[in-house]
Amino acid sequence: MNWNRIDLKLGMMIFSLFIVILFILGFVANGIISNFYTKEAHKEANDIATHVTAMLQEHNNSKSELITMAEFTGVDIFLVDSDGTFMDSTEKLDTKPTEHFPDIWEKEKLLQGQMIEKEFMSSNKLYLLHGKPLSMSMGTQSFTGGVYVVSSLESMKDSLQSVRYLLLYAGLGTLLLALGLIYILSKKLSKPLLQIEAATREIAKGELHTRVNVTSNDEIGSLSTAINDLAQELQRYRDSRSEFFANISHELRTPITYLEGYADVLSKGYIEDDEEKQKYLNIISQEAKRLNIIIQDLFELSKMEEGRIDLNLEFIDLNLLLRSSIHKVEFQAKEKGIMIGSHLEQTQSISLDRARMEQVLLNLLDNGIRYTKNGPITVGLHQQHKRIMITIQDSGPGIPMDELPYIFERFYRVEKSRSRQHGGTGLGLSIVQKLVELQGGLVEVTSIVGKGTIFKISFPNEV
Repeated sequence: MNWNRIDLKLGMMIFSLFIVILFILGFVANGIISNFYTKEAHKEANDIATHVTAMLQEHNNSKSELITMAEFTGVDIFLVDSDGTFMDSTEKLDTKPTEHFPDIWEKEKLLQGQMIEKEFMSSNKLYLLHGKPLSMSMGTQSFTGGVYVVSSLESMKDSLQSVRYLLLYAGLGTLLLALGLIYILSKKLSKPLLQIEAATREIAKGELHTRVNVTSNDEIGSLSTAINDLAQELQRYRDSRSEFFANISHELRTPITYLEGYADVLSKGYIEDDEEKQKYLNIISQEAKRLNIIIQDLFELSKMEEGRIDLNLEFIDLNLLLRSSIHKVEFQAKEKGIMIGSHLEQTQSISLDRARMEQVLLNLLDNGIRYTKNGPITVGLHQQHKRIMITIQDSGPGIPMDELPYIFERFYRVEKSRSRQHGGTGLGLSIVQKLVELQGGLVEVTSIVGKGTIFKISFPNEV
């Protein structure tokens, strides 16, 4: 048997805790019941002794009446005089009371007017002794002495023993019932954990399609959901990594192919016309620049993700920076017949890196111009609550809802088959997000297919 199983350890822990609690409850219950029986026995013996004393003082009863009372109450009654000598007894003894019950009487205390109350053993039986001082008149003479009442506690012992057996049987029955319930409970509690363990091992082996059944809304259900989310994210990461390598291979292969092909043509002297030669040289130059841009973007993005990029922070006016950025792309927009409108409010200057922020704005504006065919591009700047908001809205084809969470990933392209027609490296939006976040801002995107896309950049306006 595997003693390291969680259901076994959980069951043993609960069972041990239950035994401890049951033992404490049994100990406390036994103490309470024993104390109750003892108190009742003492009270009953004390009442009898008090009654006998009162009866002797008031009526000077005879021995026969004492015997009748003793038989009725099931006790033995002994009378002593002022010298401590036993005068009378309801017990038919072959020996004196002091020989039958030695060393229990404490006559000195009784004759001094003190009550005596004690338990004692005799012939392996438990007895209870109550002694009360006695003062009464017998004709013309007064009498002082005491009354002893001796009662057996064997019946009380038998009752207590019966109660203890009942407690023991009830405890054993409860223990067996608890054992069954604990077994079922531990199995039920450990089953989802074992399923989670098995699923996690499958995920670790690369089986990322594995999912855990979520059967509850508690912490275990939350853990199962987290494991499923982790598997989904790992699967998406693996897919995006594969796509990333495929994309970067494609992006690098295209310019390298051009460079290799045209360089080979030129080196072998297949071109005799200087004009055609210059055309090929221009293509080689353009593709080399494109290759350099891709590598530079990758290098810069890598530095951003590792936190190794330096920012030159200064207080800048976003209104002026936006106007300058719009001016730089106006010629490109006019070539496509696109109007750039703006609604720029005057806002508080905030601490940003001017060059990096201009890179962000130009990237988004260039992105909007590239994908917009008909319709305007609108740039906005306003202050909302405690944040300064920049919005750039285009009239492009829009982005499907299920694609929006991934557009900031490296080389991620919406409509992969068509997106490369628009140029770009596929790294622009990733760079935008990293630069904005490095400067303490937040970039968000909303889009409606067929109507366009809105990029929102916000910065806290506290200095």
